[in-house]
Amino acid sequence: AICVNSNGSGLVALLLIYKEYYGRTSVMIQSNTMYGVKTITKTAGYNLVDIIDCHLETLMPTFEDLKKSVDNYKGEINQLVIMLSDIGGTINPNIEKIAKFCKEKNIILLEDAAHSFGSSLNKKFSGTFGNADVYSYYSTKAIFAGEGGIVVTNDNNIGSLMKDFIAYDRFKQKMEIGCNIRLPELQALMIYSVVEEYKEIIKNKFKMAAKYTEVCNSLKIKYINQNENSNLGNYYKFTIISPDKVISDFLPKIKTTTSKVYDYSLGKSKEIPLKHLCLPIWYRLEDNISDKAIQEIKESLGV
Repeated sequence: AICVNSNGSGLVALLLIYKEYYGRTSVMIQSNTMYGVKTITKTAGYNLVDIIDCHLETLMPTFEDLKKSVDNYKGEINQLVIMLSDIGGTINPNIEKIAKFCKEKNIILLEDAAHSFGSSLNKKFSGTFGNADVYSYYSTKAIFAGEGGIVVTNDNNIGSLMKDFIAYDRFKQKMEIGCNIRLPELQALMIYSVVEEYKEIIKNKFKMAAKYTEVCNSLKIKYINQNENSNLGNYYKFTIISPDKVISDFLPKIKTTTSKVYDYSLGKSKEIPLKHLCLPIWYRLEDNISDKAIQEIKESLGV
């Protein structure tokens, strides 16, 4: 694990390292992710060759979506990187199959785990599925410390290159690339103190999620359940989905929300931004806020 000053700087550094030392020059990303993921790929000098579609049910791409993009790719496979983002606090349910496929095809898989610190799939933590992965501790995240990120990899060579990169390789003086993206010590202390309490933070968010879950189940409202099929999320977001109509038509009276996961799409399909909303679910959320959101849901449905 290598501490860096942000999730984004860690991803840029990884892309530069894979470009300089592994000949990777092309990248695919998913449609439902932060616009910054797109700019990160260009900042690192990559050719963005495809944007993989995502689905409302998970807000992420399926294995079939990814395989279709790879099958349609006309370039050299050994030059390809795929960067996938965990969304809303949960891991892509197809990530193990995707990782196996990428390994067999000699595709570098990077997991943007900005949303998912502390989440797990089949008892395996987020940030451990790709060749390398990056967490975020930005102020809005489920496990929050103001700013900062951590690069995680089980590849000793990538880990060594990353450690040298963040200090300009000023001691060994062998690398042609590098930049000071070290995490300041005070920020590192902040992250350490928060990470020590991550189980308590997630436990508190589970309690709030259970309150919303009970209401959604009773009213037959569809939502993304982060605690099923061996998937254990951190509830960065509690997301209600509306497959059949625009969310503002389905729940017209709800105003007590947080920002959508994203209110735009980087790909062709524009369904996800229009058909989901996120209920308030921060650490130690006040009951009067969650109660107000629930009341607005009921009023929208005439209950």
